[in-house]
Amino acid sequence: MAHESGESARDVKIEKSLDMTGLFCPEPVVRTNEAIQELDEGSVLEMLADDPSSKSDMESWARRSGHELLSVEENDGTFRFLIRRLR
Repeated sequence: MAHESGESARDVKIEKSLDMTGLFCPEPVVRTNEAIQELDEGSVLEMLADDPSSKSDMESWARRSGHELLSVEENDGTFRFLIRRLR
């Protein structure tokens, strides 16, 4: 996925990391939603998940919630999402 803000994933300062590996829908989305509300606007949350549906779930959640999905990376079945709180 392209970095909409033009930032490289390596250049982003992560405020909080959430490990959702081993959990399945809807838990990663529910906990991501809770965690991002704890951050200041503009802050970035990293979320790790191994649920195969998490990529489409997070893309949909980001569109609905109005937050920016900066990147999605997949490595050996684990997804790494970087999400910026926009509101």
